[in-house]
Amino acid sequence: MKALVLNPSSAFTKNVVRDVIYGCWCKGKRIGGGTVIPYWLVLIATILKESGVETDYIDMKFGSRFDPREYGAVIINTSSMSFNEDVAVLGLLKKENPSIKTIVFGSHPTFMPNYCLERDEIDFVVRGEADYVLRDIVSALSEGRSTDEISGIGFKKNGRKIVNSPREYIGDLDDMPFLDDSFIPDIVYFNPLISRYPYIPLITSRGCPGKCVFCPASSFYGNVWRAQSAERVVAEMEHFYKKSYAEVYFRDETFTFNSKRVRDICRLLIRKNIKMKWICNARIGTLDLKLLKLMKAAGCRWIKIGVESGVQEILDRSKKGISVEKTRQSFKWMRQAGIESHAHFMLGMPGETRATVHRTIEFAKEIRPTTASFGICTPYPGTPLFDQVVARHPGYEDGSSVNFSTLHTQGYFNEEFTELKKEALTRALYTAYRKFYLRPSYIFSWLWRIRSAGDLRRLSISAANVLDFAIRGD
Repeated sequence: MKALVLNPSSAFTKNVVRDVIYGCWCKGKRIGGGTVIPYWLVLIATILKESGVETDYIDMKFGSRFDPREYGAVIINTSSMSFNEDVAVLGLLKKENPSIKTIVFGSHPTFMPNYCLERDEIDFVVRGEADYVLRDIVSALSEGRSTDEISGIGFKKNGRKIVNSPREYIGDLDDMPFLDDSFIPDIVYFNPLISRYPYIPLITSRGCPGKCVFCPASSFYGNVWRAQSAERVVAEMEHFYKKSYAEVYFRDETFTFNSKRVRDICRLLIRKNIKMKWICNARIGTLDLKLLKLMKAAGCRWIKIGVESGVQEILDRSKKGISVEKTRQSFKWMRQAGIESHAHFMLGMPGETRATVHRTIEFAKEIRPTTASFGICTPYPGTPLFDQVVARHPGYEDGSSVNFSTLHTQGYFNEEFTELKKEALTRALYTAYRKFYLRPSYIFSWLWRIRSAGDLRRLSISAANVLDFAIRGD
């Protein structure tokens, strides 16, 4: 049996960063038109291939053509905001090939398995960490064996929805295979933060220490953080360095959670003379100037941080677990170390008012990140915020009424936990982009950074998207 690992496109937007497994995806001009090679789908294809299953990976975003009748199973990573569109794609595949088995994994199947199984287009859901569960399903289907006892899955049998017990988390992430880059199509996944191509996405740890009420990452991973050893991380980087990859985009939830591991990675990269540039996510409270200087020396050129708000009361109500003062200090340290920074902000968090929105916009300008993105807080399944909304609005149900047409640019039930209506939040969002990006001093600072034709092209594409969003909307 041949398996298809599929990355669906969207009718609502040209670009979607739909790679993190716990959802929280972004899209559109708001993020500079950027996208990312979908790490999880390439990893799943790699694992299936290593287990002996003939496997294809296809990204529909780039218009790839394929015949559904060639495949016995299709696998999709789906989230609340893409679920209805993804189901429609599966329906079209089943129409062409009624015998194809459809398998979905990701945040929506994890937190809403019964809702997923109500759809005739879906045969299997995978809950939580999907790597080996998907391998077991496809292997059983290939060999004609029963899938009924596989842990971590949900399915339908004799008209009943059955959801098996969860699969235990993978114990040793060092055992994961290197990504098989033969699955990555020969096309450019443009991202404004990437300076050198080709680049490769890697995830070297799983889980997040945070307990933010708006993010499903911690509940998805069971509040457990696990990581590959420094030696394993550098071995995979060296593998791709020898294949002439120029940059690594680490997609870990919190790459810097264990500072000793980060130091060990950096020292190994320096000792082995692996001259790759890299980008990572960090959390306020995990950085200091000495560590940042070491990261810079080892090739780190950009760090992304979830700042969310410039108001301590808002951060506290959201259980973000960081302080405004430490955020100021961290961005100052990044500048001193010569590392570029990206700050994520969310408007419409619990307790938000017009005044706190204004303070957050001013804070964004104060801390001087290289780039910033602003979005509207959305209640996702798997979060306390979602549970709060559903308790008052049962009609919200599984959260799949959110979609890419208005994701992060329009409020969803934010009036339940803020003083602002959704129209006011949308206006505030555009105001934030205009006040941050349309400052003459900011524009000149970027022009000063241009050092090559590649820099000019990257800036032109991303700036055109962001400025168009700031002026005209998405």
